[in-house]
Amino acid sequence: MTSAAKVAVLAAATVLLVPVLVAAAGAGVVAALIGSGGTADCAPAGSGPTVGVAGYGPEQMANAATIVAVGKQKQVPEYGWVIAVAAAMQESGLNNLNYGDRDSLGLFQQRPSQGWGLPEQILNPTYAATQFYNHLLKVPNWQQMNLAAAAQAVQRSAYPDAYAKHERGARQIVGALLGVTCTPPSGGTGGPLRTEWPPEQATEPDPTSNGRITPRTLALVRALQAGGMTGEGLGCHEARPANPDSDHPQGRACDVLFNPGDARSVGDGWRVVNWLITNQAALGVRYLIWQGQYWSADNPAWEPYRSSAYGCPNPANVTGCHYDHIHVSMY
Repeated sequence: MTSAAKVAVLAAATVLLVPVLVAAAGAGVVAALIGSGGTADCAPAGSGPTVGVAGYGPEQMANAATIVAVGKQKQVPEYGWVIAVAAAMQESGLNNLNYGDRDSLGLFQQRPSQGWGLPEQILNPTYAATQFYNHLLKVPNWQQMNLAAAAQAVQRSAYPDAYAKHERGARQIVGALLGVTCTPPSGGTGGPLRTEWPPEQATEPDPTSNGRITPRTLALVRALQAGGMTGEGLGCHEARPANPDSDHPQGRACDVLFNPGDARSVGDGWRVVNWLITNQAALGVRYLIWQGQYWSADNPAWEPYRSSAYGCPNPANVTGCHYDHIHVSMY
């Protein structure tokens, strides 16, 4: 979507609702995780505490939600989420800092001069968390290491024992972020997927534009609006004369806009994505693209989004590679 189109979508959006972060998960979930790292496959997808868990506020919890969501997307075991959150607690207090010792930046105080990425990449919480997990997964036997040792193997801090004091708080935060969307360990969607859908024509007026969309897409729009999941703008039909047979001009796709430089906004995006996957069989979602990743009902595993036209994957291309909006295509 071009910059001009994004502006048009924002102007055309009929409803602009900020997703509401509800209360933390029940004490039983938190206690279970503190006890030993549970086995359920859970993600921060419908809940996120607005007030202190382990003494942290909304902005910091949004950053933690991003760390956990990236860990889930990368299929990192839950203990890895706890390690990552604890590392960010120590390094930045779960704040996305634009300063630090020497050239250190971001949630994990990663250094451009040490090969962690460009400054603008490191200041993207999703990118920073991805880099942390990439390094953690290369550490031999990290799941058998204590938290401080595992975090230190990634961070190489001058204070290697400092991570240990954050373990309990990190487990509380991860436990709270598990929320109400725990799914069976087998995996990933919260229910069976449906891939057989009758074709539909774009017969319905699009509330977000002057075009028309399919009844199925209109139902998606209404559901997103009713749930307060329209992010910073929602747009569906686009003419796209150069590619008139693609999903937007055919009324079978919508974009939900988010701010890739705002950790809370990115966290909200992951919550919407998880909700879409969980409810795929009722909605008719065919595939999703978000934060440089691609998921489809036909092959329900996240993988890098690749596009020769936009040079993806490339975190620097925030629009072409879908870092600033969720693309939802419908059957």
